[in-house]
Amino acid sequence: MKEGLELALNYPVFDAILKRRSRRFGVGMAIEDSVMQFKSKIKPIPLTEEEEALITWAGVGLTGVNLGDIPPEKGLSTIIQWTGRTFPSACNAHATELFYTNDDGLYIMKLRDAKIDKVSIFEGLSKNEVVATIIDLFKKYRVKLKDGRAELPDSPPGLFEFNAWNANKPGTTLFFPITDLTIWYIDLLMLYCSRSYAITIVDEMHGVTAGVDEYVKKGRLNPNLKMSLYEFEKRVVTGMVAEQAIICHNINLASQAIGLGGWTFTGFLPFYALGGTPEYPGLGFRFVKPKDGTPIPVGRDGVFEAYCPPYYKDMDEAVEAWIKDKERYWSEAEFPYKDKKMVENVRFYSDTTVQIVKDICNYIYDTYGRFPAFIEPMFSRLQAQAHHLDPEFYDTHFKNGTYSDIHKRHFEIWHPDLEI
Repeated sequence: MKEGLELALNYPVFDAILKRRSRRFGVGMAIEDSVMQFKSKIKPIPLTEEEEALITWAGVGLTGVNLGDIPPEKGLSTIIQWTGRTFPSACNAHATELFYTNDDGLYIMKLRDAKIDKVSIFEGLSKNEVVATIIDLFKKYRVKLKDGRAELPDSPPGLFEFNAWNANKPGTTLFFPITDLTIWYIDLLMLYCSRSYAITIVDEMHGVTAGVDEYVKKGRLNPNLKMSLYEFEKRVVTGMVAEQAIICHNINLASQAIGLGGWTFTGFLPFYALGGTPEYPGLGFRFVKPKDGTPIPVGRDGVFEAYCPPYYKDMDEAVEAWIKDKERYWSEAEFPYKDKKMVENVRFYSDTTVQIVKDICNYIYDTYGRFPAFIEPMFSRLQAQAHHLDPEFYDTHFKNGTYSDIHKRHFEIWHPDLEI
């Protein structure tokens, strides 16, 4: 095993955490017209497939089967699918897919539907086998969407000015975790509208229930237990955006262990980055205009599509598709339990609960001309970038301690054949 891989796999977790920094200046970059002026003497050097595979897998990779170690009678039915990943997810929704772009192209890691038949993929493997497995799986689930870098904005308003000098530059790998908020949205509605919770969702913007008057009158939903539609959607977006934060943090920690530079940021505005304008195709997402006329991203056709029109004729069909997918995830799952009785008595939602959820979803779409009402179906907030660091920049402008020995030795131990 090459020295770089050996050091990366053995890198202490607390060193990765405590020495993590945003290190934004990479080889091939330049800062001009500034008191921090500097031009790298080294040409841009793209990440190798090994480097890209390790940090990508640290971000979103498969690890095995979700343990589901909660009492089956109390909440196991909320689990959407059973694949274990490197990042935690509410109800194991794993609603985020990772897009990334480099000099070679634009890619997505299509991992959401991956089938896992082992509790731990890496259990009992040697270090060489761990690396080989990661690289093989990385290649298997990586899908190329286009040749060449994604056409992203390089100035305001699409990109913050203070990120424009180094984001998406030659040699860099730029990651976009994109979250389908409709996945957990429907699951959370199924939970809140079940008989156990019986929460009444209220549309405070119009002073009415969200299409569930009938169930309130019947006593199926509790009129004294109300939640505003805005509050509900805030819970969805804050719960799911955590996936993006952890994915980016994992990428940063893995980059630290390898000796790469990079950072997590919010510089690309989603409308421009996802492809909301002809000028910037970005990640190639489809946008639709709801009643208020503000375009929102609903998916990348045939690649990553939200549970809402135009991919379904109405919200009834979208909810049915969500149910079908969840049932498929469960039917294909390799459960971690020794005793199959753990899941034999788990029951999904009643017909009444499903109808309540459909009525709420249809109310939202009919009222606002979109689903969800206030948040984007496909949500983008954070990005992470990885690149080869130029230590000379930090030696020139900063005090000691801005990078580690693993950064200083990166080219020596990972790219001994390069003349730097």
